[in-house]
Amino acid sequence: MDSTTSGLDFAVLGHQDSWENISDFINGIRTSNEGELTNEKIKEIFSFIPPRTLFRMKVRSNTGAEIKGTYIETFIEPDKLDSSFLRVNIAKVRNAVSYAKKTKAKIATLGGFTSIVLEGNLDPFSDGETRFTTGNTLTAAFIVKGIEKAARDRNVNLKESSILIVGATGDIGIACTNFLKNKAAKLLLSARNYLRLEKLAVELINDGQQVIYSVNIQDLIPEADIIICVASATGIQLSNLKSGVIICDAGYPKNLETRLEQTKGVHLFHGGMGQIAGGYDLEPDYSGTFYRYAAPHIVHGCILEAIVLAFENRFESYSEGKGKITTDRMEEIYNLSIKHGIDLAPFYNAKGLWSQDQNI
Repeated sequence: MDSTTSGLDFAVLGHQDSWENISDFINGIRTSNEGELTNEKIKEIFSFIPPRTLFRMKVRSNTGAEIKGTYIETFIEPDKLDSSFLRVNIAKVRNAVSYAKKTKAKIATLGGFTSIVLEGNLDPFSDGETRFTTGNTLTAAFIVKGIEKAARDRNVNLKESSILIVGATGDIGIACTNFLKNKAAKLLLSARNYLRLEKLAVELINDGQQVIYSVNIQDLIPEADIIICVASATGIQLSNLKSGVIICDAGYPKNLETRLEQTKGVHLFHGGMGQIAGGYDLEPDYSGTFYRYAAPHIVHGCILEAIVLAFENRFESYSEGKGKITTDRMEEIYNLSIKHGIDLAPFYNAKGLWSQDQNI
């Protein structure tokens, strides 16, 4: 597709979370006489593909408005999302940003891992017509609103609960922590960097919040009534869980189910997700390989932030930098989202939608 097409309201810079999705997509667009490519062959060529538009989107608001967007694939490999591949991933994101500028979209969001690579530093991309946002504010809002709703549905009193936040010193982790401050009996904080973790904990303690923190999440898990995981699940193992624990898998990719040592009495949902009541259309329609969810029109919060801002004609870097998300901004973007018929996605996990007696 022509990368210089104008008239786009938004763009999404993204990547796939599994080789299965990638294989299904690539083989799905090949003609029948070309035959299927093996996973090994796909892996050989995938990382060398430059960023490009894979499909266009039309999204509808409850207000009757309709906006147009584009999805730009960064071709970041799903098994190379850790720090050892940082340099190559930064290069891929920067190339995708340059491509996004050529589309002349009014606003672009850094989906999935792309904002983590840059730590929300959007200053180098401030020139040109396209504004960039990480999408982290609406993602954080959907996470905490999901926790509040799940707690109500499971008759869990937040004010009497201990809430564990894994990845507490990241941008979304800090936002969730500050939102839940003084709303929970105790906050249990975990992150890889001890000094950052200690600094955050001391600030919360000074604000009157009871806090326990550790770089080892196993020190904290047995006490947790609710767990929010906004970090990658790599290296995480969830054991000695309380019966009835609520777990929000808000990382990317969402694969905490594979890290559980017990499933009975565990209520896990994929958080940070919203659902568009007015729906959307993809052209070409790759929904069978890109958006396979338990209910229709579910989208990641980072993508929805750009969509909401486009509906509002607010083409601005709503989320940028690290640690700048405020509770007021979370409430604002969430309320704007509701205005356009975009609310929390129904609770689901790898097994499908939650039922009344849902265990993972």
